[in-house]
Amino acid sequence: MEPSITTSALSKDPRTGLALAARMGFRRVTLSAAQSGLRPRELDRSARRGLLAELNRLELRCDALDLFIPPEHFTDPGTVDRAVEAVGAGLELAADLGASGLTVRLPVEDPGAEVLESTAELARLAERSAVRLLDVELAGRAMRSLESGAPIPIGIALDTAAWLADRRDPLEGLVRFGAMVGGVRLVDLDPTGSRGPAGPGGRLDLDSLKRALSLEPTLRTLVVDARGWRDPSEGARAVLEAWRSDPGA
Repeated sequence: MEPSITTSALSKDPRTGLALAARMGFRRVTLSAAQSGLRPRELDRSARRGLLAELNRLELRCDALDLFIPPEHFTDPGTVDRAVEAVGAGLELAADLGASGLTVRLPVEDPGAEVLESTAELARLAERSAVRLLDVELAGRAMRSLESGAPIPIGIALDTAAWLADRRDPLEGLVRFGAMVGGVRLVDLDPTGSRGPAGPGGRLDLDSLKRALSLEPTLRTLVVDARGWRDPSEGARAVLEAWRSDPGA
């Protein structure tokens, strides 16, 4: 499978981001449901049809949506209801756009009653949707759940840079969590520890990752997460070129 690109990293204007992604050679995109112009409440049925038409015109497919609400909003009694409602709206928008995943960031800390309740509600929302709900911070909780035998209703979006920062091999995450990994955030770390593009000579073994991902039939999304990069356009273009350089990719 080919990666998508986070268009919010390319431009503050959603349409410009789509045009740039297409011009760079991407055929898949990941949109931000928190970006102005793409928030679910801003897009009625007509606007969603218009966005789909624009994607089709540019020969792009929406692979996934990101909705990075601050994790603490899922623990604060004053914001938890709105946060859960926002995820429900995000799942609905993702389904309307034909996306396969909605990525969120849930609290990392051991859950209290509020987190357990909100997570259970999110799981119920996901069960009613064709879109898979993924959490980029779930790996630690997933490991504890595996050890305890508790079910894990929400999938994992494995962030390769976060694993590298913890001095762990992202391939270990693919092996350990298996079918729970529904998405991979494709990011490397440069010598200073900053997030940046993956490619030859980097800390992330791109070739080994490509081979491993080819054996993961449950993986739905592969995202070049260019947010925060020094030069998102050039970096993303280089990642796409490196990914395509292997005939088996």
